[in-house]
Amino acid sequence: MQIMHTPGGDVVAAMQVKELLLTEVALMAYVAENPDSNFAVRMMQDLVTANEDAERRAEEAAENAEAAATA
Repeated sequence: MQIMHTPGGDVVAAMQVKELLLTEVALMAYVAENPDSNFAVRMMQDLVTANEDAERRAEEAAENAEAAATA
């Protein structure tokens, strides 16, 4: 994982897919044991959303590459 600090003061973590999946599983387990933890629930929702967005972009890129190859 790489941690980056933006000029606006935010912190961004860039992860490999295996790190992302491990983090998602760990958060799911934590939320299952601590359902009242609003912070963990929000983190998990954000992580799942980011994961779904990345998957959608990868599928679109594959479809575009396939279309370009057949054109």
